[in-house]
Amino acid sequence: MGFILQTSIIFTVILGVALQLVLKDPIWLGLGIGKEFQPLSDFPYSCRRIEDPRLQACEDMWLSEATRQLFLACSDPLSRQQWLPNAQHMNASGRSTRDAVIALDIDSSQGDAFEYRVLETPGFTGTAGDGLLQLVGITGIDAPKGDKVEILVVNNGPSVDPVTGNLLDQKIVGANSTIEVFETGPKAMGMKHVRTFASANISTPNNLAALSSEEFYFTNANGPHKVGLQFFIGPLMGDGDVSFCSASKGCKRVSERHRMPNGLVRGLDGLIYVPSSMAGGVQVFEALSGNDGNGLKKVADIPVPYAIDNLSVDGKGDVYAAIFPRGIEILQAAKDPLNARPKSAAVRIRKEGEGVYVWEKIIEDGLGEVLPGSTTVVHDAKTGRLFFGGVTSPFIAVCEPKD
Repeated sequence: MGFILQTSIIFTVILGVALQLVLKDPIWLGLGIGKEFQPLSDFPYSCRRIEDPRLQACEDMWLSEATRQLFLACSDPLSRQQWLPNAQHMNASGRSTRDAVIALDIDSSQGDAFEYRVLETPGFTGTAGDGLLQLVGITGIDAPKGDKVEILVVNNGPSVDPVTGNLLDQKIVGANSTIEVFETGPKAMGMKHVRTFASANISTPNNLAALSSEEFYFTNANGPHKVGLQFFIGPLMGDGDVSFCSASKGCKRVSERHRMPNGLVRGLDGLIYVPSSMAGGVQVFEALSGNDGNGLKKVADIPVPYAIDNLSVDGKGDVYAAIFPRGIEILQAAKDPLNARPKSAAVRIRKEGEGVYVWEKIIEDGLGEVLPGSTTVVHDAKTGRLFFGGVTSPFIAVCEPKD
């Protein structure tokens, strides 16, 4: 009995330590334990909402510095409740029919808002010929002369029977996620579809970091598990990954054991920055090439103590991160997107030397007064403005620096 008792005690201690290691970060980040929530008035910005039916549920955005267009991946807040594979909302028949990439002319004001265009996608067939996009992440590449913009998006379409075209049971097979590449230009009115990347390794994609329109890295937030129990426990166990796609060689996983890797970005320094929504912080990688097979070599950790969604890079090379002051609120907002008031904040990450980074919280709406439940923030270095969007928010927001 003594041996059994001792063994039981040892097992209990080991289990307790293991659970603490696995659950501590999600609990602390999810509940915002130890955080100070600050109001907008603490920061040198004047913020306003832009409320427009086409500027809703904009999960991500990317700024074309060359053409001064902000490209937003927008949807419908209520439809996100039905179809959002990243959150296991799997009712494909209730998916949005108005997802679109929006081009916002940030130098052309229109009252308190900006001129924009909903970009048509001629030649894109969608799912079984419906021509629809189901948007999540977005990034782009400016041509050197500024006369062309290449846009890459994560498209979480539903799975269908290849013969009949009928919808399959999404809760069993999961979404048919692809990466779509488009081409457009200044004063964009539409986007020409260039190619589709489809692969079994594009399983739970979140966002992209493009080397070109033919090569890019992307995150599988939940790793290979599209549905089921493993989808939910995978982030706790570090099943997420960063993968690499090439138009000539296909897609493969190149970095594993990530805890819900989210909206990665390629810096102006060529490094790949990968944030975590489950563990917080940003991992920095060098992109390898040649005989190293486009792998990733870790070169730094940036210990930002918040759950992080999407990253973006401004014209000066600083990295901006949309963070969740209290992570659980963004999940609650999805249940009532039209009335929720989750806290939002953003941090700036600045490189001060090789492997040396400093971060600073630059804005927070701790009372949920103006900003959306922000999953993305973009800084325009020319004007100092901050643009915010949220995956289920019924509006976007812009913050002007105070004089």
